[in-house]
Amino acid sequence: MPPAGFLAAVASLDRADLHSEAIARQTPAPSRIAPWAAARSIELGEPATGRLVYLHDPAGQPAWSGNDRLVAFTRVEIDQDMAADPLLSDVVWDWLSEALAGHGAHAIALGGTVTTTVSRRYGSLAHVGASHEVELRCSWTPTVADPEPDAGPDLGAHLAALVATMAAMRGLPPEVPGVTALGNR
Repeated sequence: MPPAGFLAAVASLDRADLHSEAIARQTPAPSRIAPWAAARSIELGEPATGRLVYLHDPAGQPAWSGNDRLVAFTRVEIDQDMAADPLLSDVVWDWLSEALAGHGAHAIALGGTVTTTVSRRYGSLAHVGASHEVELRCSWTPTVADPEPDAGPDLGAHLAALVATMAAMRGLPPEVPGVTALGNR
């Protein structure tokens, strides 16, 4: 039987307040990394996908600096100009850091990579042309200031922060409660 804190943390993923275009679905989690794991796939329109995996080890793991770890992957199609920007990796990492802070998703041991790729097609696929993507791969340990027994970390804010980062990578404006974005003319 999974620990109560793990079940509470997983339930918090389903209560996350996500970007209006985002869809998060339960998906199989890796089974060999930790005794308990849960995962969500994320779609933010066709050009943006991601995955958040929650790992829980009641005994803790030194590399995690705790009992819990979140592992995230996002891939977003971008335009050629954005892909050519030499600061793109730094900006994406800043978006993640700011989104975590802005959503109150406290974290330690944050680390990861940002990669920009160009895929060129040849032969019978040459008519499709090149595509450009930016990928974010990262992990962090969620923290709670005053944890209640069996409560587990509230992971909804962490999932919302990851989705907000994906939205920024995709070029979507931030959603602010009570503010309606004006459409293009």
